[in-house]
Amino acid sequence: MIFRLSRPLDIDPSGRTLLDIDEIADIVRRTSAILHAAGVRSGDHVAVFKENHFDCLLLAAAASRIGAVPVLLSGLLPDDSVRALLHRSEPRLLVSDARRLTAGAAGGTPLTDLAERTLSLDADAPGALTPAALDGADAPPPAPRRNDELLMLTHTSGTTGIPKLIMYTPAKLQGQMARLECRHLPPITFRRNDTVAVFMPYVHARAFTWIYSALTLSPHKVLLMSDSEPENVRPLFREHPPTAVEALPIDFDRLEGLARERRANVFSSVRMFASTFDAVYWSTIRTFLNASRHPFPLWRYGYGQSETGGLGMTFVTRRTANRRRDERPGPRTVGRPMPTFVQIKVVDPETFRPVPDGRPGLVFARTKARCAGYYREPERWREKAVGEWWNTGDIGIKTRTGRIKLLDREVNHTPGLSCLELEDVLVDLLPERHDVALLAVSDGPPVPVVATPDGRLDPQAWRTAVSGLPVLADPVVVALADVPRTGTGKIRREELRRRHLGEAARPGTGRWT
Repeated sequence: MIFRLSRPLDIDPSGRTLLDIDEIADIVRRTSAILHAAGVRSGDHVAVFKENHFDCLLLAAAASRIGAVPVLLSGLLPDDSVRALLHRSEPRLLVSDARRLTAGAAGGTPLTDLAERTLSLDADAPGALTPAALDGADAPPPAPRRNDELLMLTHTSGTTGIPKLIMYTPAKLQGQMARLECRHLPPITFRRNDTVAVFMPYVHARAFTWIYSALTLSPHKVLLMSDSEPENVRPLFREHPPTAVEALPIDFDRLEGLARERRANVFSSVRMFASTFDAVYWSTIRTFLNASRHPFPLWRYGYGQSETGGLGMTFVTRRTANRRRDERPGPRTVGRPMPTFVQIKVVDPETFRPVPDGRPGLVFARTKARCAGYYREPERWREKAVGEWWNTGDIGIKTRTGRIKLLDREVNHTPGLSCLELEDVLVDLLPERHDVALLAVSDGPPVPVVATPDGRLDPQAWRTAVSGLPVLADPVVVALADVPRTGTGKIRREELRRRHLGEAARPGTGRWT
């Protein structure tokens, strides 16, 4: 198995873009020696806050190798969230880059003051060490964490404010979450002859479960993408045509133009697309499945949360994706619970008692992979952990056949409607490169925030799209570039609400978000 990088690693001074397993292992050993020389010891926290790339994961591996606890922070986090999470985690070492350290200094207290020491990977920064000054030391022997010890901290999306830090142990992350993904289940897992392309926030726990599955199932080639800019993706995919692609919905959105190209389409060889982290629009699924020239391409859609890992999975075929929308009405099916591993029930939000099949309620899950807690926020954990059950904060329906259909997050749910479904319909009916977020309010219909490339919306296009749909308020129109998003591309709906709705009340409580 070989790894082809979209750009060199920030922790590899050789600048290589082609690596095998032994070379990656050597980078991890050398990096662990640098961290040790910077004063990191077993049990210390090492915060990683840098540009997204595969070396975020390797830095975490290097810290874990010497018994330290990586604290992985998205390089896209806003300044207030970064500072709050650094204060909470109290790292012995902060690993970052000059741009972020300089930008952080402009916000008041320098980020270097929020850790005992700081390592700047790419350039000198005031108060920071450099890898070159620490390189050359011998790597200390491995010091693995015990199964019940804290292994890693990652953060939630932060769609409603300061993210939570999720606590993972080896027993949960390696023994449960990752183990589930390492099963060989053709055609929905990697094959030995696959060329796998992955677009991922490498600070997320999903990156760790993914790399376990990749190392176990051993596809022929892995394309590690640091971004989804089409001008970077096109030449690499033409040189190494992928057969399996996993990406975030925001990445698929950026790549739709490539998928629509008629000549030398770079997705023509793909047999399986996979998405997670957030809902993906039906129009996006259709576009990519139609771009493939494989006889039976599949779209694998996973439902889960950072705290639980995968809860369910469903698949879309090209034939299903091209059906007329009125042949598949209703909210999106996200699959059935993982057999023998996950149980799901739907309960009344007031009493937590199960509701009959077909009625909406709060989705509760029981899984062996549930994480250990929220770091230094036990009260937020107790809001969502109900005995062995986990309150997902989603409003959904369980059918008589056991399928789960999602309506909305509880915080944004309007009784009798599914804003997620309406958003999907609207995006399907509006011109290309239009996005929609519906904001529920207590005293009226949902307010659509429509994002367009230039911040303008054709009134006739909007009237045509909403014809025959439930009543909506007049749209608020913004530019795509002005939509606030998390590090995984999710729309920060509470920030949209603050900007455009002010103090307007919402029907949901938001207790479990």
